[in-house]
Amino acid sequence: MSGQLRTLKNRLRGVESTQKITKAMEMVAASKLKRYQKLREQTTPYVQSLEGVLNRLLHADIPPQHPLLETREEKETALLVITSDTGLCGSYNQNLIEEARRFLRGRSQAPVLIGIGKNGVNALSREKYAWHRTFTDAKTSQLETVITETGLLVETLFSEKKVDAVYAVYPHFTGKFIYRAATEKILPFQLETQEYYPGETSGSYILEPGREALFARLIPLVFAAKVRMIFMESLIAEHMARMNAMYQASENAKELIEMLVLLRNKIRQAAITKELIEIVSGSQALKN
Repeated sequence: MSGQLRTLKNRLRGVESTQKITKAMEMVAASKLKRYQKLREQTTPYVQSLEGVLNRLLHADIPPQHPLLETREEKETALLVITSDTGLCGSYNQNLIEEARRFLRGRSQAPVLIGIGKNGVNALSREKYAWHRTFTDAKTSQLETVITETGLLVETLFSEKKVDAVYAVYPHFTGKFIYRAATEKILPFQLETQEYYPGETSGSYILEPGREALFARLIPLVFAAKVRMIFMESLIAEHMARMNAMYQASENAKELIEMLVLLRNKIRQAAITKELIEIVSGSQALKN
């Protein structure tokens, strides 16, 4: 009985220690989530302003010409796979990896693979897929460098016609707190023309420098902003998944602690009852 009680106490201490860790990780994830949400909120006005300028320029008779807009037959493609470097975030990485597998299975020729995050790189490497470039174990201070280098890499591959299209696998938000693993074509870049009201301006724009020079500068900026928003959504989804996973782990630990405490009390009560019975039986035997 004492051995069983000692084992339960040790297990109870272990679960309580684990619960402290999961609670701490939940708070860290919540803090990082808030930081990246704020960063996305700060980035959104800039992106909207760029898209607004581009949208006004698109309402001219001559369609823009730019290497990032060139549509070609998809003989060679590139796939950007964005996962996390660390785990403990539920099914977040597994869903993204499975989405990448579906894309790869649907291609007769293996695409040029660019990996962000250790989980996706390791999982597909075990399946003998070769990587053109990987970014793993990046620190927070290196985030801007990774975003910039990734954007320039896919631009170069597409502009130099080494690939005819670039796709990205990442967690796409369909609502404020709802996301799903999605594959999106990011090159050739798709210009989204929004509804335009001519009455908002007093006349035609006088462009200085010329329209083509503006597009040559503006389209890469809008594309870079698009890549940045993809990374922001990935980071937000990752920490949201980790926060939820750690919250659920803490709740499970709480339930397990309650069960172990109840079991411990039952064993302790049974031991006390047994001792009382032995005392009473011994006393009765002495009287007789």
